[in-house]
Amino acid sequence: MKMKGMRICLGFVWAVAQAANAQSVGSTSIRDGWVTVVPTEFQGAINNPLKGFRAYKKDGYGLVERKYIKWNDIEVSADDSVERIIAYTRKITETKGKRFEDLNVKLVPRVYLDWNGSSGKQHWPADLHTFDYDSPAFQERLRSLVAKLGQAWDEDPRIFAVQMGLIGHFGEHHNPAPTAGQRRLLAEAFQKAFKHKPVLVRHHDAEFMQAGFGIYYDTFANLSRETPAGPKDQFPWQATYVYPDIWKRAPIEGEVEYNWQKQRESAKPEETFGRTPDETMKVPAYRRYMIDKIRRYHASYLGWIDNYNVSNREVLAGAAELQKAFGYRFMLDSASYPLTLPPGKKMTVKLTVRNTGSASFYLDWPVAVALLDPTTKKPVWSAPLAGVDIRKWLPGEDWDSVGFAYRRPAVPHHDEGHATLPQDIKPGQYLLALAILDRQGGMMPSARFAIENYFRGGWHPLGFIGIGEAPEEASLKNVAFDSPAFDDSLYYKVPEKLLAVKAPPVPQVKAVTPWTPDPNTELINPWRYWILQTQGNGLEKQILADGPGGSRVIRVTGDFGEGSSLNHNFGNGAKLDPGRYHFAFRVRGTPGQSVEFELADGWRRVSKEAQIPLTDQWQEHSIEFEIKTTFKDETTLRFSLPHAAKGTLDLANTRLKVVGRPIPNLKGSKPMHRFPVPICMMAFVFVATMLHHPSWAHVPYLEKEDFTTTSSFVCASAEQSVAAYSWLESSSD
Repeated sequence: MKMKGMRICLGFVWAVAQAANAQSVGSTSIRDGWVTVVPTEFQGAINNPLKGFRAYKKDGYGLVERKYIKWNDIEVSADDSVERIIAYTRKITETKGKRFEDLNVKLVPRVYLDWNGSSGKQHWPADLHTFDYDSPAFQERLRSLVAKLGQAWDEDPRIFAVQMGLIGHFGEHHNPAPTAGQRRLLAEAFQKAFKHKPVLVRHHDAEFMQAGFGIYYDTFANLSRETPAGPKDQFPWQATYVYPDIWKRAPIEGEVEYNWQKQRESAKPEETFGRTPDETMKVPAYRRYMIDKIRRYHASYLGWIDNYNVSNREVLAGAAELQKAFGYRFMLDSASYPLTLPPGKKMTVKLTVRNTGSASFYLDWPVAVALLDPTTKKPVWSAPLAGVDIRKWLPGEDWDSVGFAYRRPAVPHHDEGHATLPQDIKPGQYLLALAILDRQGGMMPSARFAIENYFRGGWHPLGFIGIGEAPEEASLKNVAFDSPAFDDSLYYKVPEKLLAVKAPPVPQVKAVTPWTPDPNTELINPWRYWILQTQGNGLEKQILADGPGGSRVIRVTGDFGEGSSLNHNFGNGAKLDPGRYHFAFRVRGTPGQSVEFELADGWRRVSKEAQIPLTDQWQEHSIEFEIKTTFKDETTLRFSLPHAAKGTLDLANTRLKVVGRPIPNLKGSKPMHRFPVPICMMAFVFVATMLHHPSWAHVPYLEKEDFTTTSSFVCASAEQSVAAYSWLESSSD
């Protein structure tokens, strides 16, 4: 059978199967000149915008897309214009040759600088130093870029919400976390830039929560992070005990971490939600677990879990259950309107709505009333209803996992909306209908109520109304409805002024000179950050500029708690070669306290190298340490902070270089032999040869401190000793 204007897809077939029972128009009554309609609830899931699965699916549920954006793709220098951001937005808002607006899909962008710390995956503009999060110049660029993002996105109908990103790996505010000063800067900048779009952050920092930002949480529903045993700095604890109402102001979203489900025993996949999205959809217990968390935390949409198989009907049926739980779901309990009105008069529509979903609606979209032509079912006139704010239609609260219901169920919201009829409207009988319009998207119908009364194109017919004369009948008898589950005719409009923007010419860039390491001179990038590792909120990192010679100071101050440390690594998986190193730095801090300098392999301590006492004056320290074997994960320099104390540590002028060079690796591995070497020969060898000879690698070391009047070095055999002596003698002319 051929259906004009409709795409036959598995999702649509499933929706039809859900609605296989005979349609019901509900009930219609007339009293004192008012028509009251009680529609029948649509029992199936609805592929509504701004909720559900975080990926567009042609044949399934999902009308939200998240995109990562490299900073230097949208700003190449400080002088770059906002037009580059607008042009880039057009580039990324399409899928498989179709525009987002034509598919009714919305974008949630995240700008980032550093993907995961690995070499070559950083995206600082050319006029900023890579890895620089701390300089005053970077802070000003942060503020400037956020302002540009607001200019580009705050009134762009393609954008639903904005993930803050920018700082740390993946823009997830770790490695490093934003400092308190940066959090204040970012909160102020994003509030100023975005008046119409929600802003989302990774962590519950007080500055962001006070600003009313939402959350993107990257390990949603993982058992090891759930209350009451989970860590207190993570979303489940914070959302349960500290900020239980954040979902009322901005969305809760994130991703479901299926790698943990497959790799970590603590995830207990058989007791939670399985190992794959398809398992989550198909197994009733897994599905119930996930719905429980969606309801508990008032989640609007999630990613990763969207990788389900839409061609499997059993999987799609499970996805429909989750879709009903996600985000908002507006049940129109009743609507009342005048039976008859003359042209030019004010129309009042009374609504009673319950939000039986899990979350609020976060954009200022209006409910509109329309008069439809009874034959074509197209609007003859429509207007937004003043006095109706769907953002106030809140769902239930205080989820009960055992009873699987909100302890405070969704309450009916009673609203009266008003619109004025035009004077020149033609008298006659019309269908009165409602729709939720995309305000920035050309005021096009978009979100649907969960009722049977629906016409393809976004309008919900309620009954007949007479303009200038009484209608023959108010109730909708013998009127065929369409399913609201999937409607691929819905779209929104993007202003032509946005679509017309082209990428501007690249401005002249005054690029900074990239820093490169030299093991003989310096191995610590002066622009690279140090990471504060702490368990609570009582300790913070600050960046000052009052170090010796006006240098950068990394300050750690507050309650050190237990296990806090200040760490520096050289990149994701980067390891120092075996050898001897000289580490110099200056510190000051709370007198009477001390810190320990350690070497770590990733986060695992390898060795304690020194105890550093603190004074209130700057003190220069130097430490020599040896790395004997290559680390497994990555080399970390660590200052372990005092335990169970309050105080301050200031760190400045960190320097690291190689000071040891190996002797040649000669054949053999038998017991060691030693022989004396005159100091003059050793000095010449050390300076002229040992620092530059290409064969020095991964063998024992000679240091200048070893050269007294006579010194010894070790060879594996007498044969090697003779060979080494001959080599030394020939190299010391």
